[in-house]
Amino acid sequence: MRLTPPTQEEAARSLRRERRRWDEGDALPMALGCAACIDRELCGGVRKKQDSYWCFDDCCGDPTTCDGMCPRNEAGFIERMREINGLELDNLPRTQPCPATGIPSYVPYIYHGNRRALPLDIPAVALPLRRFYRSDGSVAFTSRAHIEATFGIAPGTRIVLIGSGRDKPIEAWWGLSDQRRTVIAALRALGISLITGPNYSIFTDEVRYNDMYNMKRIGTAWQEIVAGGVPGAYHLNARTPQDYRRLARFIGEREEVREVAFEFKTGASWRKRRLFHLAELAQLAGRVGRPLNLIMVGGITALPMLAAAYAKITYIDTSAFMGAVHRQRIYVANDGKMRKVSELTLTGQPVDGLVADNIATMRARVDGFLNGA
Repeated sequence: MRLTPPTQEEAARSLRRERRRWDEGDALPMALGCAACIDRELCGGVRKKQDSYWCFDDCCGDPTTCDGMCPRNEAGFIERMREINGLELDNLPRTQPCPATGIPSYVPYIYHGNRRALPLDIPAVALPLRRFYRSDGSVAFTSRAHIEATFGIAPGTRIVLIGSGRDKPIEAWWGLSDQRRTVIAALRALGISLITGPNYSIFTDEVRYNDMYNMKRIGTAWQEIVAGGVPGAYHLNARTPQDYRRLARFIGEREEVREVAFEFKTGASWRKRRLFHLAELAQLAGRVGRPLNLIMVGGITALPMLAAAYAKITYIDTSAFMGAVHRQRIYVANDGKMRKVSELTLTGQPVDGLVADNIATMRARVDGFLNGA
């Protein structure tokens, strides 16, 4: 295991390799082998700078160790196809709309209740969905008071559960299988205001069937949440323009999709790739043809562009709380960018005041972006 970070030269090479795998849409011709693929209409084909005949160039080549959805791994492919009832989104069951209410435009992400002495008394907080369920299907919290004590929040604070995160815990959600409905019912009883669905990963170096498999799992997870009577945000995860068009068609036909979510902390954090996702997110809102609310995790500088496309944006801020926990104060520098500076505190001193100050700074920043300031 490597313990040192990559050098600047290594990071640059990695970015160049990654950029060659990005799908460029109509800017590049479709890979030759895609023309004869029976799933080309659904997939849209591969269009990238990397020399490629089709997406099977990214196949691992060993069905005995393959854990993805690849036709060359026949048993695994059939099993996963049955698991998600096909790759199409259209056959997801319909459900009654369950819109979220009272969610403000700024919501800080609170990871735990440590290093604070007082309950955080604000309109809403975001908490990690992964903390609310166990792999055996049981729910980690039995009462609202239990949640408040664990995370240090005040009574009456609205709770938004964030499903995006590392692969292991969100795979554990899928692994609950039929027990997911029982967990969702328990979360409804706890008064959860909104859940953003798990963001099952889409990679640029795997066959396209894995992308479509994970898109279907995202849709399935969202449908189960809303059908269970809890407001749910459909997580938008896409690799190509065709993926975004598929999502827009599906959402446009389903009035029960009122909130969508997008996470800027991983693949979309690449500066040059972010422009692709911003343009596609704005187009998706226009293609749907009705007002949508967007739940954004990170990507604060994208707020002005997306605010014009969506009826309402809720920004999930991951920096105010974690900065305070590490005893860092957030401020706006002279160049207009957010900076952090170490805050001198006594050993063991609670950081309640620093959390409140950081939240106030970030809330003002988000309001400024949304109001054109």
